[in-house]
Amino acid sequence: MTELLHVEFEDETGTVRRLTRNELLTYISVISGAGNETTGRLIGWTGKILSDHPDQRQELVEDRSLLPGAIEEILRFETPAPHAARYVARDVELYGQTVPEGSIMVFLPGSANHDDARFPDGDTFDIHRDQGKSLTFANGIHLCLGAALARLEGRIALDELLDRFPAWEVDTSRAKLAPTSTVRGWETLPARLP
Repeated sequence: MTELLHVEFEDETGTVRRLTRNELLTYISVISGAGNETTGRLIGWTGKILSDHPDQRQELVEDRSLLPGAIEEILRFETPAPHAARYVARDVELYGQTVPEGSIMVFLPGSANHDDARFPDGDTFDIHRDQGKSLTFANGIHLCLGAALARLEGRIALDELLDRFPAWEVDTSRAKLAPTSTVRGWETLPARLP
């Protein structure tokens, strides 16, 4: 927050300035809301996916060195933020087609992360997958600022969950997806313990 309060930058008019109060509050609101909701969805998907794959969950119970790869695979397999829209600032050519300036493009990382050309057998969950680079957190100038924190929170949550509950089964008859338009995850995800 201190950095945001004191940063100086050149805006689109060429003026060197600091962020206005409204810009600061908008930015902080977006970051705090985005990171909170998407990380919660990651933890929910972790419970659901590992319930569906108890053999891989058992491997994680026995070998915690597999946790980072498992979190990467969960993020790839069930991307908490499955779509994002971008404004096209200038004409751009993609795959032989020109997308004109002023257009809106929708990016679907939830779909791209299942592309067999990038992830062989992309519809299969595998904590041993050679990850490559998923598009869950975007890339380049649009890379999610909270990507490292989300991964860390996911690993810690999974490690603690496995310490307390090495086995569980999700009651899918009572599970309910949350009705949101921006992220995808569980509103309720009841589980049974053995």
